[in-house]
Amino acid sequence: MNSLEVFLRFHHGAARFSTLTANGFTRAEIDRAVRSGTVLRPGPGIYALHDAPPELLFAAASGVSLTCISAARVLNWWVLPEAHQVHVVADRATRLADTVVHRGPRTGKRLIAAPAQIVGTAFRCLPPLPALVLAEFAVSRQQVGIRTLEQQFSGPKDWKIRQLIAGIRPRTASPLEVCARFHLQAAGLSVETEVRIPGVGRVDLVVEGRLLVEIDGYEFHSGREQYRRDRNRWNAATAAGWMTLRITAEMVLRNPEGFLALVRRALAGYPALVPTL
Repeated sequence: MNSLEVFLRFHHGAARFSTLTANGFTRAEIDRAVRSGTVLRPGPGIYALHDAPPELLFAAASGVSLTCISAARVLNWWVLPEAHQVHVVADRATRLADTVVHRGPRTGKRLIAAPAQIVGTAFRCLPPLPALVLAEFAVSRQQVGIRTLEQQFSGPKDWKIRQLIAGIRPRTASPLEVCARFHLQAAGLSVETEVRIPGVGRVDLVVEGRLLVEIDGYEFHSGREQYRRDRNRWNAATAAGWMTLRITAEMVLRNPEGFLALVRRALAGYPALVPTL
């Protein structure tokens, strides 16, 4: 892989000609890469790898930058499924078909908005839970700080967004945990996340101080050793007097009402005389 390919890969697959030349690539180098077929020229002044995300190419051709959930997808942040519309930010009045256009400042050479702008746009644009999932990834991966978000939403009309920001946990392990915690707290239940219990290990959630909830994501139990560790932890928790619910990703994402009903039934049928943290 030559240096131009490496640069484009670092920029998620596409860049403008001005960005390439500003970073030391000559026109001759760029033209050679195009002639060899390793780099494509999908539009005037746009250079891309064969597997460049189509929404990134769309942003480059339209003179806008990706933001909100579209930027998060390209950056491999956590996102919840939604209708596939491209979200962009433009610094001028722009109409683009089947596109959510956000007005705001942007750097002309940047095809993806800055992390703080991505998160800020998501909080303004998306429903609370998808916005929180996206934001929690950005905070947990140190792409943006909670203090920055608090300053961004300091106005009197931003109190609902500030409530979401206050609930962000910097060490969340998965988007499923964010969703489960969101639904439990919205139902008025107390929740602790990523709790380490002596003799048991780390558990996803502790509800009302007495019920353990483990979320089985799609990627879990892919190997025998992982399966064995999970079962050992479950057995240790049961032996120590803890009730544990194992919740599937499908239930958290598609049936939150059923998830909450199951948790309430477990709490109602389980005495309070259990180990305390």
